Amino acid sequence: MRVIPLGGAGEIGKNMYVVEHDGRMVVIDCGVTFPKHDQMGVDLVLPDFGYVMERAEALEAIVLTHGHEDHIGAVPFLLRELGRQVPIYGRRFTLALLRPKLGEHGLADDAELVEVAYGGEVEVGPFTAEFIPITHSMPDCSAVALSTPLGTILHTGDFGIEFDPVDGRLSDLPALFRLGERGVRLLLADSTNATESDEALPFPNDVVRDRLTALFATAPGRVLVTTFSSHIHRMQQVLDTAYRDGRAVALVGRSLTRNANIAANLMDPDTGRPYLSVPPGTLVSLRELEDRPRDEQVIICTGSQGEPMAALSRIARGEHPHVEIAPGDTVLYSSSTVPGNELAVNEIVNRLVRRGARVLAGEADGFFHLSGHGRARDLLYVMQFARPAEFAPIHGEAKHQIAHARLATRAFGMPRERIHVLENGDVLEVRADGAEVVEHVDVRLAYVDQAGGGDVAESVLRDRRHLADDGVVLVIARVDAENGAPAGEVEVITRGFGPGDDLELIEETRLAVERSLEASAEQRVTEVDVLRHQLHDAVASLLKKRTQQRPMVLPVIVEV
Repeated sequence: MRVIPLGGAGEIGKNMYVVEHDGRMVVIDCGVTFPKHDQMGVDLVLPDFGYVMERAEALEAIVLTHGHEDHIGAVPFLLRELGRQVPIYGRRFTLALLRPKLGEHGLADDAELVEVAYGGEVEVGPFTAEFIPITHSMPDCSAVALSTPLGTILHTGDFGIEFDPVDGRLSDLPALFRLGERGVRLLLADSTNATESDEALPFPNDVVRDRLTALFATAPGRVLVTTFSSHIHRMQQVLDTAYRDGRAVALVGRSLTRNANIAANLMDPDTGRPYLSVPPGTLVSLRELEDRPRDEQVIICTGSQGEPMAALSRIARGEHPHVEIAPGDTVLYSSSTVPGNELAVNEIVNRLVRRGARVLAGEADGFFHLSGHGRARDLLYVMQFARPAEFAPIHGEAKHQIAHARLATRAFGMPRERIHVLENGDVLEVRADGAEVVEHVDVRLAYVDQAGGGDVAESVLRDRRHLADDGVVLVIARVDAENGAPAGEVEVITRGFGPGDDLELIEETRLAVERSLEASAEQRVTEVDVLRHQLHDAVASLLKKRTQQRPMVLPVIVEV
């Protein structure tokens, strides 16, 4: 039996794990990650499907642990590559979040989505799978136990052991204990917070609720809360707190609004209640919200990671058509900053403060966020209950994986030869008497670019492979570092773009870039990421209109 991470090992993002036995294959999760600042023109980064595609006929099922983007976002791209449908197993809410993504690719009508229940077993390809409830930062999260001829492979999914979950569904620790009694051959476990010390607060969700209550009661004006668009639990807490305080709530951001609507209109099969319970009269439109006094207004919006075109970023720049910051407003970041996004978040915070808002961001400003990933204590719980023969820490950078491995050694005396710190592409061969990495397959990155910008962009994604057919246009623009105004000649370089020798079109492209920069300067936009995004949209729109082609547009901003 072979286990191959194609994403999610040595990194946080694009999780995808292949479990292979006797020529038959199952994939656990298939997610995306988001580009780094230097991956210009790229919106999503996918796992490398090459290993699966070389054995395409062997793939019999896709298993999903939960509905976060880094676990489900690449499923449509994999199905498109396959050219056929395979059964996709997951909980109701997870499949509900996946369905519109499949629809954007024209795959929803034929998709074979299999809803699973907690506690039962289902045949998944060559294995028998059991889905086990586990607490994380959204509903319907699961650990998955695959029964194989060599024993059980337990994949934890993303988890943190909460004793006061917002939706009341506890992690099924007794089920993990039963699996340990039966024998776990291999444990694949979330390592995200392995380097973090234990959370001292025993019931952190209570603390978040109490501090939200105090904030709403004392905030003199409107409160804006930014969080991840899939964080249904935090939305629930904000709605409940607003209702108790006599405030109304509006949602801003396409992805957040879509997810909230799905959650509010979908019934949990176990409880018979919607995944998001909206108190009467609490959730209103932006227009209705504006009719209320500012101290009765709450907005939940996207943009917690400083994304240039997300709702909060546009609000901070004064570009949002409906929401304008005023003195007395409070902006609350109910999220952890993903590594690499610190500068972008800080810039947005500064813009909000300059407009008169009080901004609460980070632990220094109070406990308003709970990570959905467990720290050392939670990792040890799972290790103790599962008692695996072999262990592979996943879902983390190398430092997280190694910290998790040390926990296993120090707390349980697990021999180092039984611990496998994997990298993407490592082939872990599992035998009855042990496991070892026997080879490494080549794993590269695959990119997806978008045809437009902002919150509406997710519906117009296209694969980088398709962009390659239309070529690349490199735009180099020099700008004044203080005001973002044009500060020199614009260079336009083309490669593989059919009309690239059309001098009139090149000149028209230069003029479009200059107009975009001048408009940005008038709005006092100086952030390089925002300027890149705006230039990308301006050039891509022009070229599509003039040539009916969509080359990959790579804007380069040089500050002078």
